[in-house]
Amino acid sequence: MKSVCGIWGAAARAGHAIGRFGRAEDGSMIMLGLWISVLMLMLGGLAVDLMRAELRRTELQQTADRAVLAAASLSQTQDAEAVVRDYFEKQGLSDALGAIDVQETINSKTVTVDAEVVLDPFFAQFLGIDQLTAPASSTAVERITDVEISLVLDVSGSMGSNRRLTNLKVAAKDFIDIVLDGATDGRTSISLIPYAGHVNLGDTLSAQYNMPRTHTWSFCADLPSSTFQSTDVSQTTQLTQAGHFDPYASTGTRSPSKFFCPHQVGNTVTPFSNDRAYLKSRIDALSHGGNTSIDIGMKWGAALLNPASQGVVSGLVDAGVVIPQYDGRPLSRATTEVLKIVVLMTDGENTTEYVLDPDYRTGMSNIWRRNSDGRASVYWDRSSTSNDYWWPDEGRWHDTPYGGTSGATKLTWPEVWRYYSLNYVADRLYSDAVGNSTSYWQGQFRTTTGSSTKISRLQEVCAAARDDGIVVFGIAFEAPSKGRQQIANCASSPGHYFDADGLEIREAFRMIASQITTLKLTQ
Repeated sequence: MKSVCGIWGAAARAGHAIGRFGRAEDGSMIMLGLWISVLMLMLGGLAVDLMRAELRRTELQQTADRAVLAAASLSQTQDAEAVVRDYFEKQGLSDALGAIDVQETINSKTVTVDAEVVLDPFFAQFLGIDQLTAPASSTAVERITDVEISLVLDVSGSMGSNRRLTNLKVAAKDFIDIVLDGATDGRTSISLIPYAGHVNLGDTLSAQYNMPRTHTWSFCADLPSSTFQSTDVSQTTQLTQAGHFDPYASTGTRSPSKFFCPHQVGNTVTPFSNDRAYLKSRIDALSHGGNTSIDIGMKWGAALLNPASQGVVSGLVDAGVVIPQYDGRPLSRATTEVLKIVVLMTDGENTTEYVLDPDYRTGMSNIWRRNSDGRASVYWDRSSTSNDYWWPDEGRWHDTPYGGTSGATKLTWPEVWRYYSLNYVADRLYSDAVGNSTSYWQGQFRTTTGSSTKISRLQEVCAAARDDGIVVFGIAFEAPSKGRQQIANCASSPGHYFDADGLEIREAFRMIASQITTLKLTQ
């Protein structure tokens, strides 16, 4: 009995143990741990696969970057596609190389490369991922930007004060050096446009326009106000040559000296040059005198950047004034990567503009000049007497001109203004002889354009220049408030405007030159 009971007792105890085991929760953690371990192993393996792919992608991208940079260099003499393939071959990545695209223009090269590496994963395949791809793409561009600059410089009479012209010359020559130091051969051109009351185009440049000559002593063009609404000056539309006359001298001053068109050879326009020595010599030749016409200076500065002037430049090339490499300038922004710049500088504001009346531009005058000493006399038909010649130095009428008809020369109107100041003629030869006031005769001989009209014209041509994509820098050099406002309004932005005093003009030109270099690199 005891043995049977023992067996049953052992069986009961075994049953209780099995029940406790079945009811126990400790075993579930083992299963969870197993599943987590498997998942961690899979994720770790996937990370390894992804790291392998990223390393290969980085290697591929770096190879592609180096290859396109070398291939896109404009100094590269080898075929661009061959350069790219050579880089990939040396890195053992030839199989990864995909499409190679090379685009070349006259002044730029663009190389684009696509590549891809395919990897067999170690662990990702257990997630149903059979392949991993590592793509790379790279593009490099090297571009030589053509640059055209119009340096529009005030040489009016006030520039003779406070060493302004001296300081300007130093600053402008610094500008020439900085710009040309960073220039690629033949890609940068600079035009100098000095202005006072007018802009003297010079003999050869003015000959490129339809401007019939009435004299050969200066070469300015009287532009109607309507032309300031755009930047171009037509080669076919007839222009009026400005009179060569002095509207400034007093009524008692016979000989003219301050002509409204700045007649000095050093004050004529210098078009399209990259010869730094020549440009500097032209800056050194500048002299001051006369009124201030910022609007006219800006108009010609912009006109020499307008592609409509290509025929003008071609004519200058034929004349040997501009190097053949610049034939085709001003370049068109639609077809060429070109940066166009106007640097407009003044120490003043727009002042009165004087224009000879058409009746006194050409033809014979009634004024005689004594050959021996240049004394003037004037003929008036006085029906009651034969003494029809007024001698202003004596204040009397005579029957012959000073020197007699054999000792004097009857002048054309252009010759009159070459030899005598306008106010002298108005007062001593006209008002004193036949009456009417001096101001009356002044008004007969010339008309004036006031500063308010010239301010409007300046802002019109500045707006037209900006609309044409021309970057306008403005420098007000010890200028009055109205002049500063005119220049600030003309500039492309407040950051393109500089207000300078004294030697600050040098720093202003240096900063502009540096900005031009930056613009050239980022266009």
